[in-house]
Formats: sequence, structure tokens, C-alpha cells
Amino acid sequence: MKNLLISGGKLLLAGAILTSFTNRLNAAATLTLFDGVNPLITVTDNGSGDMFGATGAILVATNVGVWNLTISSAITKPLFGTSTDPVMDLGITASSTAAGSLRFVFSDNDFGPATGLLIATVDGQVNGAPASVTYDVYGDPSNVVGATTVHIASTGTTPLPTTATGSGPLAYYAPPFSLTQVETLVADGPTTINADASLQVVPEPGVVGLGALGLAMFVLGRFQRKQA
Repeated sequence: MKNLLISGGKLLLAGAILTSFTNRLNAAATLTLFDGVNPLITVTDNGSGDMFGATGAILVATNVGVWNLTISSAITKPLFGTSTDPVMDLGITASSTAAGSLRFVFSDNDFGPATGLLIATVDGQVNGAPASVTYDVYGDPSNVVGATTVHIASTGTTPLPTTATGSGPLAYYAPPFSLTQVETLVADGPTTINADASLQVVPEPGVVGLGALGLAMFVLGRFQRKQA
């Protein structure tokens, strides 16, 4: 009886671990906001706080600390890009009543297979006190939403207004894997900021070349068979 209870307990524990692992891998895209003072705000795609009903987009309007967030839109697959052609975009319109910072983390998983050059771009405008924006992109081969395991690309910290780009290789991970955008706004005083951070992946020339070569060989083979 004792052995049966132990075996049953192990089975339940294994089931719980498996369920937790599966849920983690299938987690929806998530957007978090943090001003360094107040509690972290987390909004999950189609969850509480998401004002947009479509899968692949999160729309948030809220207040946090000195910040009035008029619009924060975070878009990913299937609205932008696909699992094999990642495209993510984080658009922000925010006003501050005093100096402060606000960090946005937008993450999605179940990408891949995908390789190439990941290009990160941030555009921003400011109306009021001086402000800056920092933008980084991370990947995680374990497919964990929000994980910042591998630093892929950065635009650095630039004063607004700005248009800045950065790039880095999207190393081959056995799919699936997650991608995470981290955008931080810093205001020196009362101001209004409009900023847009995006990422896209340009396929490796070698991969494109091999595809073209394969297509050419296929067409040539068919032509030769017809000639025979």
C-alpha cells in the first residue's frame, strides 16, 4: 500500500511537471510595464487588460507612477510575421508629469526554425523635457516567454528624437524558441514620447542561395527529361 501511494505520488508529480512545462511552452505573448517604483504590470495576449481581441496583438492604456500611457501596442505573429519569419513591433505613446523611467518587455515564443540577421530598429519623437530610449532584443532557446538568455541585438541608448538600428545573428536554435523586446524610456521631466521599436529577420544569403540553386536544378532536371 505504501509503495502504491509513493508510486501514485510520483505519477502526480510527473504529471504536474509535464503540465507546467507544456503550459510554459504554449504561453501566449506577454507585455510587461515597470517604472522602477510601482508593482510590475503584466498583460497577456487576450487576457485581462488587453483591449484588443485578436490573437497576436496587445493594446494597453493605463497610468503607472508619473506616466500616463495613452497607447501601448505590441504586435507579433500571426498578425505580423510567422513562426519562421519573426516580426515584432512595440509602439508607445506616453506622457510623464515628472522625471522618470518606464520599461516595456514584449515577448512571444514558439518561433522557428528561423536563421539570419535580426535587425532591430527604434524610432522616437519627444515633445517636452529631454528624453532617451534604449532598445534591446533577446532570444531564448528554451522557448520561455520573457527570458533574456541570449542578447541578440541593440540600438543602444539614444536621445530623442531618434532613428536607430542594431543587428545581430539569429543563431540556429532547435525550434521552438522565444524572442523578447526590451524598450526603456527615460524622461528628464514632464514630456510626451512617441516611440516604435521593431524587429525583423533577414534570411542568410547562403540559405537563400541554396534555395535558388535547388529551384534551378529542379527546373533544369525537368527540362533535360523533356529533351530526352
